[in-house]
Amino acid sequence: MMMPGFWDGGQTWKVRFAPTVVGIWTYKTKATDIGLNNQTGSIMCTAYTGLLPIYQHGFLKPSTNNRYLTYADGKPFYWLGDTHWSGFNIAERFNESNDARFSSMFKGLIDRRKEQGFTVWKAETFANNNEQGNPPYNEGGAAWGDGRFFIDLNTKFWQNIDQRIQYLANKGMIIAMAQGIGRSMKNSSVESDHKRLARYILARYGAYPTVWMTAQEYNDEYAGACGICWASVAAYVFDLDPYKRANSMHNAATNPIAYHDQLWYGFVTLQQAHNRVNSVDYWLAQYNAIPARPILEDEANYEDIIPPYGGGAVTPKWKTRQSAWQSQIAGTFGFTYGAQGIWWGCYTVEDLSFNCGTGSDTRAWNIAIDFPVGEQMSFMARFWTSFDWWTLSPDENAIYWISAPIDTQRPYQKTDGNNRTLVIAYLPLQLNGTVYNGTVRNLSPTGIYISQWFNPRNGTYSVIDEGWIPSKVGSWNIPTQPTSIDDWVLMIQRINGTNTSPNLIVNMKANIF
Repeated sequence: MMMPGFWDGGQTWKVRFAPTVVGIWTYKTKATDIGLNNQTGSIMCTAYTGLLPIYQHGFLKPSTNNRYLTYADGKPFYWLGDTHWSGFNIAERFNESNDARFSSMFKGLIDRRKEQGFTVWKAETFANNNEQGNPPYNEGGAAWGDGRFFIDLNTKFWQNIDQRIQYLANKGMIIAMAQGIGRSMKNSSVESDHKRLARYILARYGAYPTVWMTAQEYNDEYAGACGICWASVAAYVFDLDPYKRANSMHNAATNPIAYHDQLWYGFVTLQQAHNRVNSVDYWLAQYNAIPARPILEDEANYEDIIPPYGGGAVTPKWKTRQSAWQSQIAGTFGFTYGAQGIWWGCYTVEDLSFNCGTGSDTRAWNIAIDFPVGEQMSFMARFWTSFDWWTLSPDENAIYWISAPIDTQRPYQKTDGNNRTLVIAYLPLQLNGTVYNGTVRNLSPTGIYISQWFNPRNGTYSVIDEGWIPSKVGSWNIPTQPTSIDDWVLMIQRINGTNTSPNLIVNMKANIF
């Protein structure tokens, strides 16, 4: 394999790589500098004995059917991401905390999310832009020594990021990295600069458990970003990456279906945007696009996001939860959550950053870390990972909805295929007193089933019926939901003639995770 090296200040040059096979690895350097060229040596790689999945199973890649991500050895990966766009910035402080529970703001945020079952941490370097007066700056100083982008690189800025990346890697988190904001590149005249920066980031962090998100909002039609330029940068990184890990480009809300046919485009990162509700058809359109690609909802209804981003009002919390569940019912392989006070780090409610808001709309990081929907994301992750979620796909015909809305609150379902030994349906918040009535179809007439309601707000199950047999034509009528004003998840599982774990069923009945 070939891994690019990087300059780390003074006379120091480094190469970082992750050996993927146990044994002796030899190396030979190639450089234009005589002193750096043709340096040779070897290292011994021993077997990993820890418990972190990323080191047990390898870098992420698309599944063979291009519907989800797996580790290098094929084990499916469930994505539950947390958004920290300022995570490499001074806004999210690495060496300070104003909350006695945590020795570090940065570490405290990571530790809390790790406890909640989050698997991905997402940020951008801002090293190619100065968005809304938020320059690329952290405890190591500014990214560029003289303030001009792409000139006089400050290695101390990157060394501070090294500390953050290492902490995340030690926790076993996948790090989703974007170079910066998409609208910073208007045309191809600066594409070569962005490629040089992308190469540096790959060289510095490509040996860590990272995925390359390229740019935040790579094609914002309102700001004139050059989407094709960013695609060229992403393809360049993929060509350089010896591990050929799954890469993407973070969409703007206005983006059409694009790049599905490109080899470097490992998965789709959508942006539903904020204070917005959509029908499941929004995600189904991407899921059904040809050729298939793994689909992820990557920015939707950040919890309590401030009015400038939410259309004049703080986004209601139910919209955050609904986006997470609807997108997964429609075929995504996970969800990326975000919270006001964390998506942009707000140390206190007096922070002057535009992204922290003003007055009653502000939220500090140590309050936001305990937001209710953030905790509900852990319930959701536990639900999906309690069974083989990757075997399910959207199934229009599994349930005939007799009385249900057809707008943004449209219920939908996914199943494990024609056998339908497992049916999961999401019934959104019942606006205007809507009643959800429907009939589950094409179940086995000889099958024995258990049906349960899952409460996405508190993570508990309640058994509807156990040991029932469908009608002679394989149908079953969905009963009235436990409450008429909340969202609910319906789970129907065949318990005879399948590989279903009896322990799993017992745990569900007892409301135990």
